[in-house]
Amino acid sequence: MSITPKALQDLLDELEASRASRKRAWELLQEIRWVLKDTAGIEFGPAARKTIDLEGRVVKDAVRKALKDRQNALTNLVHAIRQYRKLVDEPLTLRGSEYAHAVQQLNKAIDRAEDLLQN
Repeated sequence: MSITPKALQDLLDELEASRASRKRAWELLQEIRWVLKDTAGIEFGPAARKTIDLEGRVVKDAVRKALKDRQNALTNLVHAIRQYRKLVDEPLTLRGSEYAHAVQQLNKAIDRAEDLLQN
């Protein structure tokens, strides 16, 4: 079976396009790493081997963690604010330990949100 010069050149062009595509994908993953470090303070080690698939999984897991942490912090903050709002309108003399607990939970949620914003 012989390959024509045109078919060979087409294969070489396809190979070069594939290499360029992988290089762009790798560079994009590295940019995402930088964004995670710069905006969320998240640093994570390299993939076990330097492959697009493994690097993509590592970066994806870090993005998932960053988003989940922020989502949890927002959820906790909203919940704490709602609990506090329910109790804040009661007269001071009727506020019991629930109010103190609500204030404590609100402060914790605020601290957690601030920690995420500072990183």
